[in-house]
Amino acid sequence: MVKPGYRNLLTRYRFVVYKLQRPCELSVKCRDLGNNQAYSDEKKKLEGDMSQEVQINVGGTLFITKWSTLHKHRNTLLGSLSTTSEFYSKKKQYFYFDRNPDYFNIILDFYRNGHIHFPTHVCGWIWKQELQFWRIPETEISECCYPTYVKYDKNRAVTEYIKNAFIVYTAEYQTKAVSCLTGITQRIWLFLEEPTSSLAARIFGVIYILVVVLSAITPMLVTYPDIREHIVDINVLVYVMTMKGLNLWINTDNPKEVMFVTTKMPDWLQNLDLFIMIFFSFEQLLRFISCPRKLHFFKDWLNVLDIILFIAMWVRYGISHHREKILESLDLLIIYAVCYSVVVFRLLRFFRITRQYSALRILLMSVRASLKELSLLIITVMVFILLFSNLIYFAELREPSTFPNMLTGLWWSVVTMTTVGYGDVVPHSVLGCLVGSICAMSGLLILAMPIAVIAGKFNDLYEKNAEREDFIKLHQQNEIAENQIQPWEKIKSMKKDGISNEDGLRIVDLSMGQE
Repeated sequence: MVKPGYRNLLTRYRFVVYKLQRPCELSVKCRDLGNNQAYSDEKKKLEGDMSQEVQINVGGTLFITKWSTLHKHRNTLLGSLSTTSEFYSKKKQYFYFDRNPDYFNIILDFYRNGHIHFPTHVCGWIWKQELQFWRIPETEISECCYPTYVKYDKNRAVTEYIKNAFIVYTAEYQTKAVSCLTGITQRIWLFLEEPTSSLAARIFGVIYILVVVLSAITPMLVTYPDIREHIVDINVLVYVMTMKGLNLWINTDNPKEVMFVTTKMPDWLQNLDLFIMIFFSFEQLLRFISCPRKLHFFKDWLNVLDIILFIAMWVRYGISHHREKILESLDLLIIYAVCYSVVVFRLLRFFRITRQYSALRILLMSVRASLKELSLLIITVMVFILLFSNLIYFAELREPSTFPNMLTGLWWSVVTMTTVGYGDVVPHSVLGCLVGSICAMSGLLILAMPIAVIAGKFNDLYEKNAEREDFIKLHQQNEIAENQIQPWEKIKSMKKDGISNEDGLRIVDLSMGQE
């Protein structure tokens, strides 16, 4: 039977958590809350315990704060402390953390103020480690100091981006015992891929540049009439082809077509072109054979370009020795012209020397890192080109001799926005001139925007690469200095450390070549 004065069991008893003799020693005790005065006393006692001081020793420096301050953020390390924690010293009655005390004031200010504010002179990596240790989420960082925190991640990402771009893939050779054949292929790979690896590689880099320049000049010499050798007159050629019953596709009124079918390259120019083809083919074959990562070889756009050029070069070379077939078949001529046009892209091999000139590689990396901005630029330019092509068409609608259609206006917009201004199509009306002026000024503003972005990224990457190279040189100089230590000093230091020949070490006198 339920006694009078008592109600429901849930309303008679509740659990009150309060502290006992020491801070953070928690106990659960059942209290009768029927008496409001007793509940008020318990609450005051609990609040009195929360206001007690707690001592925290960080790296030998003692900090004193209140439990109520730490319990503002219970999900953090300091907010969840208790006397049963591994950091608590029962003998000395304080919490000890082996951390830098200079940074702990910033952590305590977070519990006092509710936000984290970083000094700008400390590396962001240190704050990253501190937040991870104290279990403070990154969302608690104040907006004004967040750039200081993420600057470390951004700089590290840029450094890794540069480092990966300058990597020479020799890991496959270095992860196993190097045999004689493997050593030779490794030397060939470094010789071709890394111009700074040796003096011979530098010389080859210079020769490679000269051959690339020659490969760019050769197609221009082929089109010069005074260099070509005359072999047949056009009238004779037409007569012979007619007698054979063949339909000659040549337009005799076109001097360029007449030149190509009535003349040929001189022998010295043909030999030079053949030498260039053999040089690039042999170089590409050696590069593929010595590459330690065959799959990675096909991921490089320059290697893919070399494969395409290899096919185009030899197809063109084979077709060029069948002049009669070319005269008979227009399709064969088109294939020959396409292959010849593709071969001109040999000039892009110039970008292989970027490994020798880091500034040029940084420029290419800047362009690659600005692809988003360049894509946005292209989209913006296309929108404005379409806009002004419509405007100029309707602005010149009353003029019968200008802009017969919007496609002509499209061409005019491209030429005007890029500030080229061929002058083949121009507006005549006042309204058309006004549209043209706005189009030209818009082109200047739109094209100027990405230049600043690319220049800023180039400057950032260039500075980071200069710092990286200085860091590498510092370590290289340190290694050279260590290698220059006299052998007797090494032996002396070894004996001083208790290391002798009796320990199974093989000590060699480098200066005398004796053991």
